[in-house]
Amino acid sequence: MNFLICLLPSENSEEQRVSKKPQSPKLYENSEEQRVSKKSYSPKLYENREKLPNGLRGYYVHRLLVNAVAMWASPRYAWYIYRLLDEIHRQEREEMENKLEAKDKSIQKRIPRSVPKGKEKNYKYMIYTEELEKEEDKDMVMLHLVRRNNKSFYDLAKIYKSDRNWFYRENLPISMTPNEDVKQIVQDTLPQTHYDIKGCTILTFKEDLPLLKEKITEYFDNFKQVE
Repeated sequence: MNFLICLLPSENSEEQRVSKKPQSPKLYENSEEQRVSKKSYSPKLYENREKLPNGLRGYYVHRLLVNAVAMWASPRYAWYIYRLLDEIHRQEREEMENKLEAKDKSIQKRIPRSVPKGKEKNYKYMIYTEELEKEEDKDMVMLHLVRRNNKSFYDLAKIYKSDRNWFYRENLPISMTPNEDVKQIVQDTLPQTHYDIKGCTILTFKEDLPLLKEKITEYFDNFKQVE
């Protein structure tokens, strides 16, 4: 963002201009080009825009130089520039505060939707068994890990009431996602040849179920104590 600086000559500068021989526009243009070319490495901090309406002609300088140019021109001019910059800063700050406030309100509205009040502990967790059909796998069992909220748990009601319900806990907090922890318990407890984990299922031997249940129960009990 650049600012237009219109410099009005003072009486002394006018007398000096009249007393001195005016410089040819061509010479001024050449000297200006030479001066700029010598310092081509520096960023362009101003631009003389001539082909503009009368009210917009002048030198457009970098916004960081506005205060310096205003103080060089006159203290009174600098005072007006300071007021203008303060107003611009105030408007930008107010606009940014409004955006942050609107964003904060949007976040606050989404929190109750994701975790309704009174529903922070609204999850059930069940591990149910599945017998394998093949005769050679009769000594093995498939464990299914299921975490559901109360509303979507109805389709598992029959399994919950049956003998396939191997492990069950309710009123779990939304922050608790035990599947990965249960898988880790299996890996830490059993030899690698005694289990096969795929997704949310664990294939293991029936003889290992009592030990696994003991470790998993201990994990859930410790979680409630920490909570």
